[in-house]
Amino acid sequence: MSFTLTRRAALWGVAAGGAALSSCATSVLVPQGAYTANDAFSVTLQRPWSDLTNYMMPRPPGVRLLSIDGPMLNRLYLATIEPGGSLVRPADRDTPRPTYRADMGDTEIVEFITDCVAVEFQAPEASALRPQNFGALPGVRFDLSTRTQAGLDIGGAALAARRSDDKLNLMLYLAPREHYYAHLLPDIEAAFASATLA
Repeated sequence: MSFTLTRRAALWGVAAGGAALSSCATSVLVPQGAYTANDAFSVTLQRPWSDLTNYMMPRPPGVRLLSIDGPMLNRLYLATIEPGGSLVRPADRDTPRPTYRADMGDTEIVEFITDCVAVEFQAPEASALRPQNFGALPGVRFDLSTRTQAGLDIGGAALAARRSDDKLNLMLYLAPREHYYAHLLPDIEAAFASATLA
């Protein structure tokens, strides 16, 4: 007997996995409106999100994780990363993780973020690099495409800027291309445009 897994079935499986995950840890409701990330910058959220940062144990310093439907269906990272820090937690003591350096140029920052995405997803690729301010800071904006190990296509959008103290301010949105990515993209664009430095 043969079995074919459709994309919709895969999405339902991911949603069920997210629901199971959500029962294991606490989340905090983030209401619509101004939200301050790590005392470093603020954004305006167009709708309520859930703060799922506690799922990232051990949590990388300076990284917040927000979601609406669960981290496999949409996620928004809001991070301020110090030199030597990372967006992702270490898989184990022996596996190196991508780390941010203060001397990185824009292209290297894009590669750093892409390498962080590659820790969990398959063959991420950055495209459409362009300048965009992060609040008052000159930054780099780009799009991402990747997929899960099961083959689900994931879209992404990122905005990053180095601060005067050499820390990296970063916003990264990831969601399945089927429905979720395009559905929330206007909210993400509004959050990117609303960033103000604390």
